[in-house]
Amino acid sequence: MRLTASLTAGAAVLVLTACQPSNKPQPLTGADSTAITKIVADYAAAVNKGNVDGVVALYTADGVLQMQDTVALNGANAIRTYMNSSLGTPTRPTEDIKATMMVGRQDLAVAVGTFTVTLPAPAAPARGAAPGAPAPLTGKWISALMKQPDGTWKITYLAPSLDARMPMPSKK
Repeated sequence: MRLTASLTAGAAVLVLTACQPSNKPQPLTGADSTAITKIVADYAAAVNKGNVDGVVALYTADGVLQMQDTVALNGANAIRTYMNSSLGTPTRPTEDIKATMMVGRQDLAVAVGTFTVTLPAPAAPARGAAPGAPAPLTGKWISALMKQPDGTWKITYLAPSLDARMPMPSKK
């Protein structure tokens, strides 16, 4: 009788354990990786077109853009204001952005990559200077992305960092 009770209890524990949902997060699917890679491409395309709304739309409403050596830009309005100041001009920079690694689970991903920023040539070169654009700037970035209830992915945090300091305009 004791053996039967022990076996019954053991079987019950096995059945209950087997029926419990796994707490192990599921890895990113191929579709998730493709969607995140598309966000990187869409970000570059929006920046290069000067499409501020297109850039902002890639972030969650409370997303953060942490530019190098500045305070964090928290939320869509702060990101929009910053983007308007850098992209809202005809002499905006262009960017080539690449993702080099992506890891995550079904609802959260981290992507890292590199970028090259090409600054426009100055409208009027300084006296005696040869006309031309400054050398491109290179850097790296890290981003956290969250899957939204509708299944899309959005940037929740982005931190780009230049490999070298951006040249500051001379004060005269």
